[in-house]
This record gives sequence, C-alpha cells and structure tokens, in this order.
Amino acid sequence: MGDVIKLDRKDSVPDNTIISSTFQFRWADWDSGNPIQCTIKEAEKYERHRSRTIREGHKHISFVPSHFVITDGSFYTIRGIFMYRKDEDRALDLYYLAGLMECIVNSTAPILRTDLLRSVYKQIISLRGSLGMKWQGNINHFLLPLHPEFYKPELFLTKVNMSKTLNELFKTIRIEIQTQYDILKANYVFYLPRIAIFM
Repeated sequence: MGDVIKLDRKDSVPDNTIISSTFQFRWADWDSGNPIQCTIKEAEKYERHRSRTIREGHKHISFVPSHFVITDGSFYTIRGIFMYRKDEDRALDLYYLAGLMECIVNSTAPILRTDLLRSVYKQIISLRGSLGMKWQGNINHFLLPLHPEFYKPELFLTKVNMSKTLNELFKTIRIEIQTQYDILKANYVFYLPRIAIFM
C-alpha cells in the first residue's frame, strides 16, 4: 500500500531542489527577502543542519550558510536565469546580455567611447527583446558575485578594457561570461524565497 500512496512520515525532510540543469536552484526555508548564493560546500552544511532540524520536529531553521545576498541588477539577472532554467542556451544568452550591460555601465574601454558603442547597444536591444529581459531602477552591477579564489573581481572589466576592436570586445565578453557561467554552475547553489516572481 505504501508503494501506491505516499505516506508522509513525521521526520521526513521536504525536498527543496528545484532544478540543477542550469544553475543549482533550491527553495529557501524562508518566504520573503532576496535570493542568496552560496558555495556548494556551504549548501551541504546547511542541508545537513536543515535535515537534522526538521527531523527533530523544529519549524525554525536557525543556521544560514555563508552567502552573497543577490540584490541590485544581480537580482534581475538571477530571476532571468531562473526563468530560462530549463534552457541552458537561453540562460547563457541572458548572462551574456548581463555582461554587455556591465560593460556599458562600468567599462572604461576606449572603444566604447567611439561611435561603435551603437553596435553594442543594438546587440543589447536585440537580446533584450528576444529574451524578454529588462533591469529596472538605478542599477550599478549586473553580473553575479564570485569569490576571488574562483574569479578575481576586476578580471572581467580588465580584459574588456583591453579590447582594441569591436569583434575583440564581443569575443572577450563571450569568453569571460562563459567562464563565469561555468564557475557559477559548478560551484554555487542559489536559494530562492517562495515569492510570486519565482513561483
């Protein structure tokens, strides 16, 4: 009978995994606030604590893993990647778009001070339209945070700023975004609150 009807045991731990095919997304045990990003190692510690707490009958989980809080433009970026969580190509395109936005706002590349800037804007507008993606408000950063041992904070813009031609600029952004995306996929877990935009 137990094979036909799922019987909830008192000490059963609800699975919080959403998907792992693009980024590793899990439901948070809190219903409001911002998503958080933590390393897989930190997530494993949290999951052990979560399991123990739930099995002991407690409803409140006091431990939170060491993490980055996803705010500002990064919030819209992770929301967009979550939207395309079942389509790796589109998720990567969205992260590439975030890289283009990061360049427009924060890069000092000489090439972006020429009329070639129009070509970058055209690509941004095209990708925003095809992905149905936009960032709102006064935003300074678009890419997700990374620990320095995985990727140095200044590396992306340093490489972009060295680009001499438009093709080199686009190629550099593609390479660095792919590198960051692969690091995020291999090393991080994202905990999402159960709020309307993620449900």
